[in-house]
Amino acid sequence: MTFIQTPENRQVEILAVAPDAQAGTNDPAVLDGSEMDVRAWKSLAYTVLNADETITWWVYGANAADYSDEVIVDGPSDVLADAADSYAVAQAPYAYYRIKFENKVDETVGTLTCWGIAKG
Repeated sequence: MTFIQTPENRQVEILAVAPDAQAGTNDPAVLDGSEMDVRAWKSLAYTVLNADETITWWVYGANAADYSDEVIVDGPSDVLADAADSYAVAQAPYAYYRIKFENKVDETVGTLTCWGIAKG
C-alpha cells in the first residue's frame, strides 16, 4: 500500500501499479503488471502513454481472480504516438481489472506505459 498527502494535509491510502513500458504485439495481449485487485477500494483509474506508433487498448474487468469471466469495460480506444488516454470509474463494479493492448497496424510497434491507482 502507498500513502499520498492531500492538500489538506491528510494521508490517504491508495493501491498503485506502474509496470515497465511494453512493446505492442499484433494480437491483443495483457499489459503485464497492470492487474489490480480493487475489492478493498471504491474507485479506479488508469492512465496510459504511448511513445511510438498507434496502439489500441482495452480495460477488462472480472470477478474471478483468474480473469476467466472478464469482460471489456472500456475500449477499444486508440492512442496515437506521443499521446495519453485514461479510464476512470468512481464505483468500480468488478473485483479485478487489467489492460490489454495491441498495435493498431501490424508490424508498426507502439510502446505503452501505464499508471493505475485505486482508492476510497
